[in-house]
Amino acid sequence: MNTGLISSRYAESLLQYAVSLGQQEEVYDKMKLLSEIFMKMPALRHVMMNPSVLIGDKKKILVTACGGSMPSSLSRMIDLILRNEREEVLQYITLRLIDLYRERFNIQRGKLVTAVAIDGETEQRLIARIKKMVKANVEMESVVDPGIIGGFVLTLGDFRWDASISGELARIRNKFQKD
Repeated sequence: MNTGLISSRYAESLLQYAVSLGQQEEVYDKMKLLSEIFMKMPALRHVMMNPSVLIGDKKKILVTACGGSMPSSLSRMIDLILRNEREEVLQYITLRLIDLYRERFNIQRGKLVTAVAIDGETEQRLIARIKKMVKANVEMESVVDPGIIGGFVLTLGDFRWDASISGELARIRNKFQKD
């Protein structure tokens, strides 16, 4: 079975349906949440694949995993997935929908690593500047890592900008080792 093709078809259909109902953002948020839960709780996938668990119970579990509610377009797609016994590809569908949404709405995902937590205003200014540079919307994940000593490391797609003190020290050390 080609899970990539199946998950792509379901994800594309769901995104189109959600867009037609104006629920795309809500579906995207719920699918990101569901994807996170699949990653953090592998037992969810096992429950979804367990044939002894009733379809109604699987649906209740998924609704709970989505925060207790879901948009009608997602609810109908979940019903279709369960009815067609495609639960084994549900995790792949979530991942594919997230990719398709980002593609369609020109969203780049990034990661900002700093030595200390930065305030919301500074983060928003930085995101605004990055949006202007890449001419796209940006979803930024902020991570605090005291190991970089100071500065920041920004990863955006295939681009990585290391302006950290630990990175600079490593570059200096490499330069002296080459000489």
